[in-house]
Amino acid sequence: MTVRCPRCDTLYRRPAEGLAEETSFRCASCRHVFTVPPDEREPAADAEETTAAADDEERFRFDDERDDAEDVVIQEPPPPPRPPRPVAAPPPVRSSSTARFALRACLFVTLVYGALSLWVYTAPDGALRALRRIPVIGGQLAEARFDPATVELVGLRGEYNRVRGDQLVFVISGTAVNRAAVAVQGIQVQGFVSGAETRRLTVFCGAAPREVHDLSLREIALLQTIEPPRDWSLAPGEQAPWRVVFPSPPTDLREFGAEVVAMRAPKRRPPGGPSSPL
Repeated sequence: MTVRCPRCDTLYRRPAEGLAEETSFRCASCRHVFTVPPDEREPAADAEETTAAADDEERFRFDDERDDAEDVVIQEPPPPPRPPRPVAAPPPVRSSSTARFALRACLFVTLVYGALSLWVYTAPDGALRALRRIPVIGGQLAEARFDPATVELVGLRGEYNRVRGDQLVFVISGTAVNRAAVAVQGIQVQGFVSGAETRRLTVFCGAAPREVHDLSLREIALLQTIEPPRDWSLAPGEQAPWRVVFPSPPTDLREFGAEVVAMRAPKRRPPGGPSSPL
């Protein structure tokens, strides 16, 4: 005897005993519970259906034949894994903010530099005093910002002279006046003569010879390379003579002149007294 599940049409073989009473069934495939009255039982199908129903008998349970065994638990397939949540990318660095910061920094440095330059130009003496107060590098900063134009050359004169050995030389002489508010030293004066060619010579103020009539060309060249004593300086408002000698001057000399090219502030102020004469 076979029975059919009304939901999934699965066939089951009913044992011969208990055919005269209504029986409840639970489908092993779809878990549907249904009852079969005695008049709805179907005759046995062909041999193949009977064999298939016999194989399914072990998977089928009747409500009236239940024992203490646990019901068959059909495991549902696990849910598909969720796709990984995308990781938010870090916000991009705004190049505009970096460029804005660089522009502001450049403008700030330019304004500070312009203000300092204007201060040094309008008040050089006060700037030198302030720079000199900086520890360690103050003296070097003051030397670097000392303007040679604060030493003025006055009484410029040029003339031909004869020295020992009847050699003709051209002598440029004058006086250096310190117009700065502080003492200076290491003053270098450069003279030049122009003719067919231009020649230049540099001497230290405070070390040049006063007269050259009794000197040879070799002695003159040696004396013009000598530096003044280390404690020599030119105080504010003081003046000192200088002299530049050109051996074998050009015969077509048309122009001559001189200028201060370098000087420095002394590391310590001398105790006083006039500067050394030339």
